[in-house]
Amino acid sequence: MKLFTQISEALKYIDGHLDQTITLEILSEQFFLSPFYFHRLFSIVVGKPLAAYIRDRRILYACRLLCDTDKSILDIALDCGFHSSPAFSRTFKVSQGISPSQYRTQGYQPVILTVDELIMKFTNRLKGGIFLNPNIIKRGKIIIAGTCGDGSKTEDVWKAFEKLCGEKPLENTLSSSGYEIRVYEEDKCTVYVGYSVSDKDNIDPAYTIFELPASKYAAFDVYVSNGYESENNAMQQWLATNSEGYLERLYDHKSHYCIEYYDERFNGDETGSIVEIWIPIEKAP
Repeated sequence: MKLFTQISEALKYIDGHLDQTITLEILSEQFFLSPFYFHRLFSIVVGKPLAAYIRDRRILYACRLLCDTDKSILDIALDCGFHSSPAFSRTFKVSQGISPSQYRTQGYQPVILTVDELIMKFTNRLKGGIFLNPNIIKRGKIIIAGTCGDGSKTEDVWKAFEKLCGEKPLENTLSSSGYEIRVYEEDKCTVYVGYSVSDKDNIDPAYTIFELPASKYAAFDVYVSNGYESENNAMQQWLATNSEGYLERLYDHKSHYCIEYYDERFNGDETGSIVEIWIPIEKAP
């Protein structure tokens, strides 16, 4: 696929220029694409924005230098594209949970996939309209303010939410990403749609509040234009066969539920539009 070839070349360019300034404009010019279109393609294949990928890649290579060389923290920071030791140390600690010097003394050995291995991973994840190998993510408690209704009439529930937002705008939303939570009880499905908010104290009572507990999720990327036909079987297959021993986590220990998460990668039914589906998981006891 031409798409994967272009992204493969972009990833190789990034690896070869980690000590230099790498911008969306520079990369898009390499492939004669508009910055907007290139970033969209990159996010589709890699599963994260360009800036986040470059940051994570720089930190990985910094980890290797910390383990395999006696270079100073400042020299490693500069080799990996950071402009100062403090900036590098702050980013490193957010990513790894410890400082660069602590990482070095504890003797960790990072695993760095080659570009070819990364591309193989991306292509192997795609089957029909869904990436089979999910990202495992952690989220704290999420408060959703929105509307709810019959799960078989989701479009109507979204329309009701949009109308309510027009009449009584939410002022304490955390982002413009949308949530669609489907809760299953026996043969009944209830859907909750809305935005995440910082608290529920000042929400107009016209909104329905739904609280998601802190949890770990298996996050599947689904290509909307390819349809949703294969998603349920693929996710159930992963739950039944994953090597990490994850099981589905129930809501209030009794109800199955899943979350559809709509961020900047979602663009309706257009080609390349992605929605994430989160399955709550927990380790087997």
